[in-house]
Amino acid sequence: MKRLALVFLFVLSAASQSISVGVLGGVPLIDQTNTNGNPFNYDESRPYIVGPSVEARLPAGFVLEADALYQRVGNSFSYELLSAIGTGFLETTSLSQRTRANVWEFPLLGKYYFRRDSAWQPFVGTGFAFRTTGIGEAGAQTILNTNGVSSTFPFTDNFRSDLEVGATVAAGIRYRMGRVALQPQVRYTRWGGSNSVLRRDEAAFFLGISF
Repeated sequence: MKRLALVFLFVLSAASQSISVGVLGGVPLIDQTNTNGNPFNYDESRPYIVGPSVEARLPAGFVLEADALYQRVGNSFSYELLSAIGTGFLETTSLSQRTRANVWEFPLLGKYYFRRDSAWQPFVGTGFAFRTTGIGEAGAQTILNTNGVSSTFPFTDNFRSDLEVGATVAAGIRYRMGRVALQPQVRYTRWGGSNSVLRRDEAAFFLGISF
């Protein structure tokens, strides 16, 4: 029984030394929403990305990292269109729309650390990320006809995008201070598939803290 307890404690000790947990906080380096070239479409995303992170250390300086990152994005647009009907008659159409989305990303990266005996350890990484987006849209279309009568047609829609997969690359440095490590880094992800709200290109700066 004592031997079994000693083996169990040894396994726990080894696991605690090979796995570190932490949190990532970041800011986007480019606008997140897809404006589709519309000059009246304004990005209104929250300027942060945040979530937990787990690293599993492998031999020879390699690391496997898994994250769960959340961000709140959105945009809005409005415009007015004048249409000529017959001679001297104008009809005005106004359209406004507001879009908000809750985005969850799940990157899985393989990383390699250089200068592992130093407090400053540069690293590079690459891997894949998965993204799911819950989208809510609300707006109204208003038509002012030639008789001066205004009609408004509100609309709402809530849906979830298909699961997207992207290729991710990362580069940064880890600075160790005892049991705590700071990891400033830059990441770029190229998403596949189609998303009506988000860009296919994503770049962000992150600061990670791990234990």
